[in-house]
Amino acid sequence: MDVNVRNISEYIEKMVGAEVQIEPLDKAKKQALPILITNAYQLLQCQLLGAEVCLMVCKDADATPMQLKKHCAIVEKALVMHAAVVLPEVKPYNMKRLVEARVNTIVPGRQLFLPSLLMDLRVQRNPVDMQGKPMPVMAQVVVLYHLQKQSLNGMSAQPIAELMGVSYPNINRAVKWLADNGFVELTPGREKQIRFIHEGKELWEQALPVLQSPIERVLRTDKVLDAYVCGEEALAERTMLAEPQERHWAISKQEAQQLGADLHKEFGEHVVEVWRYDPKLLGNNSIVDELSLYLSLRETNDERVHKEINHLMTDRQW
Repeated sequence: MDVNVRNISEYIEKMVGAEVQIEPLDKAKKQALPILITNAYQLLQCQLLGAEVCLMVCKDADATPMQLKKHCAIVEKALVMHAAVVLPEVKPYNMKRLVEARVNTIVPGRQLFLPSLLMDLRVQRNPVDMQGKPMPVMAQVVVLYHLQKQSLNGMSAQPIAELMGVSYPNINRAVKWLADNGFVELTPGREKQIRFIHEGKELWEQALPVLQSPIERVLRTDKVLDAYVCGEEALAERTMLAEPQERHWAISKQEAQQLGADLHKEFGEHVVEVWRYDPKLLGNNSIVDELSLYLSLRETNDERVHKEINHLMTDRQW
């Protein structure tokens, strides 16, 4: 899977504070590598802080940390230069394994870990334990609402609850969690107003490791629902992905209870995603919101879908 070379260079330049020129790996060097490597990676090269580095853009989303470590070692031995794996995204537990194995790793926008060059830089050192619990559902809704619908800066819990049509205790707990974990600051006084510490893409990147898929369970139905379009059908509306033959709808848990016998675990012509939060809170024009859509599909093993959701986020205007 190709990644945007400009995004890689801009991220590295931002993190190290120096200009980086990335270009395709020299043809002679590429010929010195086994087919195993040339088929599995898009191979680039650059000078980084005086060291020559081969950037190995991984095409296999399922490659394990140990495979990546082995492949880096092959490249370093054959080319006598540093090698770093470039991944469009990585699960927190896999990043932990890559760090433990001391694999040079670059995740544009999130992590620059180059132990052979004594570098470990991140966009945001999040105080949340990435191996612990994900962000609470309502806290996630608050973040996504702020990113996509309207700014919540300067508002206290009660007005936010009224704006979203949810209970004050739920919003109050969400705001407290966001404050405790470094996402928002609270003004002093009884009516504590919030201010997000980061905005736009920086806030998204700070939150992404602890954001969870909105999907609680997936069911099926033969009934045509008056619900928000989600999944591959929603992605097809926004990208070049071919429209699926079956319909995909997202509904709240309350709607699922009301539909009752119309929903089935295995049988039915259409797909129904039961979400942890009401998709109507964030969606527009009967389609689920873009960021929740990404979160619902980012664990997919379908390379077509994976490619399009990455394009969706790359092209997003923050």
